[in-house]
Amino acid sequence: MEGGRGTRSGKARDAEKGRPPAPCPGVDWIPNVKKDEFSAVIISDAWGFGLVETKPHPLWQVRYAAIRNKALLVPEYGAMYVAAFLKGQGWDLRVLNLVADVFREESWFREREDGLPDEALSTAPVGGEEALALMRKNLEDSLRDLQPRVVLFPISIYYIARHAREMLRRIREMLPDSRLVTGGIYATMHPREIMEDGAADFVVRGEGEWTALELLESLRRGERDFSHIDGLTWRDTGGNVIHNRERRREKDLDRFPHIYTVAEEFRIADRHRLLKRLNPLDDYIPGAGFLTSRGCPEECTFCLDPALWKRKTRFHSPAYVREVLDFCWERFTEGDRSFYFGDATFALNRPRLWKLLETVRRVPYAYHIQTRADSLTPEVLRGLRESNFRTVALGAESFDDRVLREVVKKRTTREEILSAARAARDHGLSPILTFIAGLPGETRESMERTVDILRREGIREATFFPLVVFRGTALYELFVRTFPDEEREAMRLNPWSEEFCFASEEFPTMQELIDFTEKLNQAIRA
Repeated sequence: MEGGRGTRSGKARDAEKGRPPAPCPGVDWIPNVKKDEFSAVIISDAWGFGLVETKPHPLWQVRYAAIRNKALLVPEYGAMYVAAFLKGQGWDLRVLNLVADVFREESWFREREDGLPDEALSTAPVGGEEALALMRKNLEDSLRDLQPRVVLFPISIYYIARHAREMLRRIREMLPDSRLVTGGIYATMHPREIMEDGAADFVVRGEGEWTALELLESLRRGERDFSHIDGLTWRDTGGNVIHNRERRREKDLDRFPHIYTVAEEFRIADRHRLLKRLNPLDDYIPGAGFLTSRGCPEECTFCLDPALWKRKTRFHSPAYVREVLDFCWERFTEGDRSFYFGDATFALNRPRLWKLLETVRRVPYAYHIQTRADSLTPEVLRGLRESNFRTVALGAESFDDRVLREVVKKRTTREEILSAARAARDHGLSPILTFIAGLPGETRESMERTVDILRREGIREATFFPLVVFRGTALYELFVRTFPDEEREAMRLNPWSEEFCFASEEFPTMQELIDFTEKLNQAIRA
């Protein structure tokens, strides 16, 4: 994502591919208009829309109903952050919720038939032809009626990212005179491919609030040159794709309004109500979850955080967090009163942690977090328990110290993870551990020993996930060096995915790794 021009123009690439060039932002398409006369739409639920259209295996089996419900009903939080900021700057944006505007009753998500085996295909109406027709009609009718000057379309989820790119092309056909802007995690890591698809006019890279604001202001003024907007990829009047320099991260996160200031626009109350009823044991659902920081100082090779945040972490103030908690406590009251903090390292900043714990204990949620094992000192655990924290999730990844050190690049050991889990339990908190099956250099036998250790320790809240990789992670670079193109393609999770299952000599095929992962999870649950 370096700044500067590409070696070939976008029009030249279009000609090579036999398609007409995409419209250029430099065309005199928008006069200088007032802010309230300049219409913009933010698309939410494109991820859920894509799941209904593509129905990737095995997500539509009965056994994955809870995961599917969450995937369909959780909004793009990144879009909420941008929408909240733009709203705070006086922009009146329409939010088009492709799922939540259409399906607002439980019956859409419940199975029509009782007693189906776990492996059976779901009979939930949301997966039927009627539901798909309603979703498509909502999208097409809404865009036709609104005729927005600008459409903001996030692409964050790798699992069906290719479908999202196809949706951009469809929106371009529906709105040939509008300007299409995309952003999000996936878009940040794939700006060139998205621009070469020919549908998007702009890609907002990285943290999107300020870039989106400056872009909308420039478009409203009818500008043609966007080279002054940091963090933006765009196409000039000659068809050249330009990657402007990266934007510096906002140091004061409290300048950004919290995501629930756009709760009504994103139908958070409906999403919260449905998920509390459909998935009563789930965590981090809309209306009951929040990030108190951005970034992570670690360099884990399977994670995108090092690429996205450059190992820098910034924090919201305790007062800001209290504002979010009060807002959610008063408005989203369905089900058990629990709240999940999604920070990668909740207990990282110790002075801030003490102030934060003093703040959150005044709002009587049952709290849940994830953090590093080495941050759970007895003092921290006492503070968590006194502030009504109930569970602590630890990304263990492996119990092989060599793999942790050399492959994952994690600054922790098996004994530190186990000690943290024991200490959490001793202080009345439930430890939840997650592992990755198939890390390079780890054998089936070592993973089976991990299960034995977990059973011996009495740890039942643990889950293995098969190793999947995607661009931006260090393990993806190893994956690319290990397998030629045709072999990598066979490991794509599904035809619409940009995630790849990392097969190996230990697991020669994707299915073998997936099957072994399920075997490990069954052994833990047994």
